Amino acid sequence: MLAKSYNSKCDVWSIGVITYIILCGSPPFSGQTDNDIMKAVRAGKVNYEGKGFSATAIDFMQALMTYDPNVRPTAQQCLQHKWIAEGAETALDEKVSLNALNNLKTFRADETLKQATYAYIASQMLSKGKKEELAKVFKAFDKNGDGKLSIEEVK
Repeated sequence: MLAKSYNSKCDVWSIGVITYIILCGSPPFSGQTDNDIMKAVRAGKVNYEGKGFSATAIDFMQALMTYDPNVRPTAQQCLQHKWIAEGAETALDEKVSLNALNNLKTFRADETLKQATYAYIASQMLSKGKKEELAKVFKAFDKNGDGKLSIEEVK
């Protein structure tokens, strides 16, 4: 999507990100600002150390989050990956399952990665003039200047 070309390989990349979030409870790309996060996404560098991932889980996520969509596997190929195939045959580990569930519960849907992605997509769809105009409108609504619109500010 960053290259303005959407296809099923984008979904494969998203599954890699979601897998990472489910397994450790935080997004694979982070930064202080939206630009920092987008730089991290473009760099494609993901830290797997100290997260408790198995080697096959890391291999699976690395394959799915391969930056070049021409090299990234298809969804069908992902289903054949050793991590998926072995997981389908393995009895569920209750401790691991509860840990993954807790990670999902604590993950906030409005995390910075999601916000950065929306901001990037919006920025690519608007002209500079429109962006400036929308920024002025937003700032007029954002009475407390926190960069977010509360229900009261929208009302």
